[in-house]
Amino acid sequence: MATDHTIAIFVAQLILLLFVGRLLGEGMSRLGQPAIFGQLLAGVLLGPSIFGALLPEIRNLVFPDAPALKHMIEAISQVGILLLLLLTGMETNLALVNRRRRAIISSSIFGIAVPFVCGLLLAYALPKELIPPSSLHLVTALFLGTALSISSVKIVAMVLMEVGAIRRDLGQLILATAILDDTVAWILIAIIAGIAAHGSISIVTIGGSLLGTALFLAVSLTIGRRLVMRLIRWTNDNMSIEVPVITAILLVMLVMALSTELIGVHTALGAFVAGILVGQSPILSEHIEGELRGFIMAFFSPVFFAVAGLSMDLGTLVEPALFMFTLAVIAVASIGKFLGALAGGRLGGLSTREALALATGLNARGSTEVIVASIGLSMGALSSQLYTMIVAMAVVTTMAMPPSLRWMLARVPMREEETNRLEKEEAELQESVPHMERALVVLDGSPNGRLGGILAGLFAGQEQLVTTVMDGQTDKPGSGQEGRELLTRAAGLAFDRANQRLREENGQSPKFSLAELVSVKSAEGVDAVDAEVRKGYSIAFIGIEHAIAAGARHFEVELQGVVRAFGEPVAISLNGDRSVAQPDTALNILVPTEGTPEARLAMEMGLSLAKASAGRLTALHVLDPRDDTQWLRGRARRQGLSLLDDARRLGKRKGVPVNGVSVTNSRPEIEIRRVTRTTGFDLVVIGTSLRRGETMFLSSRTASLVRSLRRPVLLVTRYPRQRSPQ
Repeated sequence: MATDHTIAIFVAQLILLLFVGRLLGEGMSRLGQPAIFGQLLAGVLLGPSIFGALLPEIRNLVFPDAPALKHMIEAISQVGILLLLLLTGMETNLALVNRRRRAIISSSIFGIAVPFVCGLLLAYALPKELIPPSSLHLVTALFLGTALSISSVKIVAMVLMEVGAIRRDLGQLILATAILDDTVAWILIAIIAGIAAHGSISIVTIGGSLLGTALFLAVSLTIGRRLVMRLIRWTNDNMSIEVPVITAILLVMLVMALSTELIGVHTALGAFVAGILVGQSPILSEHIEGELRGFIMAFFSPVFFAVAGLSMDLGTLVEPALFMFTLAVIAVASIGKFLGALAGGRLGGLSTREALALATGLNARGSTEVIVASIGLSMGALSSQLYTMIVAMAVVTTMAMPPSLRWMLARVPMREEETNRLEKEEAELQESVPHMERALVVLDGSPNGRLGGILAGLFAGQEQLVTTVMDGQTDKPGSGQEGRELLTRAAGLAFDRANQRLREENGQSPKFSLAELVSVKSAEGVDAVDAEVRKGYSIAFIGIEHAIAAGARHFEVELQGVVRAFGEPVAISLNGDRSVAQPDTALNILVPTEGTPEARLAMEMGLSLAKASAGRLTALHVLDPRDDTQWLRGRARRQGLSLLDDARRLGKRKGVPVNGVSVTNSRPEIEIRRVTRTTGFDLVVIGTSLRRGETMFLSSRTASLVRSLRRPVLLVTRYPRQRSPQ
């Protein structure tokens, strides 16, 4: 009975913490403040300062002073810390730090060092009553210095999005500096926690913590990154249970948290680094990340922050002396961080206005501060009064940051190159190719298979997609070997070219090697290919001898099931026997333009292939004179010219020269054939929709055009999904 009673009270606590936390979080969101403030406030309301003061008997009934219950709710809270740090790591883009290393590193170092030293001095100025008797004064001082010196990536990113500055150069600079701040902070916390766990200060202890942390980071960011990528890929491809990838991610987080605990540093570092590695996985889809985020934000986040609020003692803010110390903590944190980041920004080459905006943006603590304070409280390094002061500082600095940052950003004008970049990124949001993550390639030993290998390799290397290659001629295993070898060669060339441009433009190195991105699987029958397409691919390249039935318009049987099950774009190589292209050929590509989504995707893919092969592209629009009647007053012609202008703009953004050609004919296929005969094109990329029926088939014009062209063709299409009834 006692156990049942304990569980009932525990469930009642969770109900209250979740309900009140989410309710007040919604209220804070509507006021333009982070939801975590509402969740913190829920804990304060349910804590001894308010609920306990107004209804002490009921409060003691729901939150009794029972060790078992405290351990249960604390366990949920500790898991919440790890999961929140996992999310923070997943949102951490270390590539941002490379873009303006000097300004970022300088701002981060000074922005951490100045408030850290101020925090140390403040800790020794505090009365001894505020220092936990079980803690070394230096450990408390180190925790306070760290708490005063860091920024919250989540809050900084949220505020930048709110004020519309997340994509500005200055917004990216602020975010990258906050990322570096967070990374340094969790390394510091891990080392300080290791010192606190040993209960003494010694060169051996500090050296052991530093060495263990360095070794952990070195192994994680090299071997560990590859292992995590392969684990996520293997789990996604081979397990059929519900949400297997999320389980794998949680296991990675727990194993890495346990590893840091075993080497004598805090589990927080392991969870944070696990998030970084998971976030870098090239096949982590937005759907999987959204499911994991929903799971964490719906339960663990409100419980953790509400429990953090339960530990706040508002009596600290009522006593005049302690209130003054709280103001001192807020002032030291704000002024120290501001002056340190300002000096670092100026030394890093920023203008005065840019440095002022950077210093303002980094002055938000939010969730990171609360997590640090909770760790310090749980380890006995912080007293409840100091804990309350730090959380109050986090709330005040975060609430003050949005209006002050908005005011500062309005006074930093955008440069011309920044305006051009923002316009380019806005346009790229409407494209399909940049959002692709993974490609499936099915090849046999035919000329179509060899052509498909070259094109798939160029495309995958340029876009750096995780690529799986399968043998498309299942009755002759190994028949696609030549196509796979051509794919690897083409992918290698395109991969090297893309990485060279990446290094020249941003000073970045590739996250993955070509060997990590391309894998080969043997196909045991058509069913194996059908099963593979269901594993979450963005596009499929098909290079088989007989894709379209001879003398008909429908796909052959082996291709029907693949396209129908896939539901994503499919690129089919045809007329491979008319190709002389090799992996190092600079392709001259023709793409007919239309206003359809398939034609738009064909244009994007054609440009990617031209970019990868250092080739060029011609966009051809054929105007049907019957569409340009007097009643339409030239609207159809203007629309066609607009499509060509869009192709040129898209090519300019991709760095590919585009030649636009407009002709008039009531039968477009005739003009396409004529242009290909008179010009030496190496490839024609055609985007077309499929017709529904018992079998999938092409329009009569498209089927006739493909057969009559004397050039290799890449047919880009997609199976039209039926809409589910509303």
